[in-house]
Amino acid sequence: KAMAEHAVVELHGDVPLSIVRPSIIESSLAEPFPGWLEGFRMAEPIILAFGRGILQDFSGLPDSVLDIIPVDFVVNAVLAVAASPPPDAKPRIYHVASGSRNPLRYRRFPDIGREYFGEKPLRDRYGQAIGAPTWTYPTRSELAARARTALRVTEAAQWVVERLPLGAGASPLSDNLNAERERLERGLGLIQLYGVYTEVDCIFDTRNLISVWDKLSPAEQKTFPFDPALYTWDHYMKDVHIPTVLRMSRQETAARRGKQPTGSTLVKAAGDSVRSAIDRRSGRSDVLAVFDVDGTLVETNVVEYFLWMRLRAQPLEDWPSFMAEMLREAPRWLYLERRSRAEFQRSFYRQYDGLDYEVMRRLGREALNAVTLRRVYPEGMRRIREHKRAGHHVLLLTGALDVVVEPLAELLEVEVDCAHLLEKDGRMTGDLQSPPPAGEARATLLEEYASSHGLVLSESFAYADSLSDLPMLELVSTPVVVNPDARLSQVAGQRGWRVERWRMAPGNWRPPMPDPRSPEYREAVRR
Repeated sequence: KAMAEHAVVELHGDVPLSIVRPSIIESSLAEPFPGWLEGFRMAEPIILAFGRGILQDFSGLPDSVLDIIPVDFVVNAVLAVAASPPPDAKPRIYHVASGSRNPLRYRRFPDIGREYFGEKPLRDRYGQAIGAPTWTYPTRSELAARARTALRVTEAAQWVVERLPLGAGASPLSDNLNAERERLERGLGLIQLYGVYTEVDCIFDTRNLISVWDKLSPAEQKTFPFDPALYTWDHYMKDVHIPTVLRMSRQETAARRGKQPTGSTLVKAAGDSVRSAIDRRSGRSDVLAVFDVDGTLVETNVVEYFLWMRLRAQPLEDWPSFMAEMLREAPRWLYLERRSRAEFQRSFYRQYDGLDYEVMRRLGREALNAVTLRRVYPEGMRRIREHKRAGHHVLLLTGALDVVVEPLAELLEVEVDCAHLLEKDGRMTGDLQSPPPAGEARATLLEEYASSHGLVLSESFAYADSLSDLPMLELVSTPVVVNPDARLSQVAGQRGWRVERWRMAPGNWRPPMPDPRSPEYREAVRR
């Protein structure tokens, strides 16, 4: 802009030259209607970040002027200046700004925001009101340093959570850490982008502009208003500009009515819900609903099933040595699980080497009542029934062993594709019959299954909880992330996927250990 001004000043010759310099242009005060705005300008990201609680503090000079001017005032000023060329060949500059005529002090800007959002707060993903922050105006460097430190701490916490075997219990913590990291990254970006504007210690001279205004007749002033003294900032911000920003960003400000859903962490329109998608595809037999099991339908994992079945078949006096052996191997399994789900399964399933296959099948069926149904998610069972009522094909696709997952599939009357161990002389060898259905292998299995059954994956659903399930989720049109781990939670947030929280029925959780006092345990040991 400065180069353009220099060019026209040098080249305008005898042509009268007026240069109009508007300050920060924001939504219209009146024309074509109050709040008219084409695209977000400068103040909108700050207003939204303030209302959302992203900017808990911000830098700036509290006594400086935040110079904002409505767009219709700029248009009217341009018309008036064009109709009043300078009397001589000397260029004349007009600042279309609030300036000293109607200054908006920077300290007043967050005060107005607090007053507005105090009455009409934005809502978080749970429908709760977000409290408006109070700014203390630190220096830009100090604020940026604080944000970077908090971001490093948050990222370190995420690193720890991603590596701990917390299961479904880590999902809320992971979501909160992701939200905090995004808030800090967004805030840091706003500090770097807009911080300089809040430290401008100057006031635009509007005397040339007001001299044009004073020459207009009362009728012209009424038709083409551009004097900044004609409005108050409380009216403009609270009644015109902030409501416009919220409408454009579709922010939720009204308290929700009725019973609130507990399953979802995202505010979604009814048309975007999974149930609506199921209803839209009702009656289609070429639609597949594929479910992971461990962590998605049931709050358990392959280790817990193995523990329960092995302890069930051992005398109580052998439990300590068995548990000690499991604890010795735990660090290695954690490392393998972090590196590759397939590697972990190959390694862990070697614990089954030498075990009687029929005994494990019997124990697996007992585990259905003792473990699976105690830890099942009722919402998952309801979702399977909804898909079946809609005529969809339902498949359990899991890396769990056949001896523990087939009883569940029989109960639900659905098909299952799971892991199988080789047998020799009626005993398990600990080696898998085929590659573990994890990662890309799971996606390949799903594609083959869909092709052989005439199913359309581009119209199908997938439910999963782990980043290792990402290739499977990417194959379908409706991926549903259930109780995600830290890494999948982050991916789901970036891609806008549906995230749902399913929980066990209250009071059902028990440790994965049989009750040694029960008659069933004593009978199993005698066998």
